[in-house]
Amino acid sequence: MSPEQRKIAYELITNPPPGSKLAEAKQYGIDLTLLVENLDLSVADRLRKLYAVASFLQKVRTGNSLPRR
Repeated sequence: MSPEQRKIAYELITNPPPGSKLAEAKQYGIDLTLLVENLDLSVADRLRKLYAVASFLQKVRTGNSLPRR
């Protein structure tokens, strides 16, 4: 995403058009800045984040996520 595209996207999410899905999401409490942050990542970076979260969730499910005290 170019700096200009990022600026436009940020302006759109901070001031979404009334009645738009973005306005509805913002009112619901969704952090729209995460959209812009993720769009700044490459596909490979997004996949790395996805795999890291999936790995963490798998460890949580099996009870191996944190060292025992």
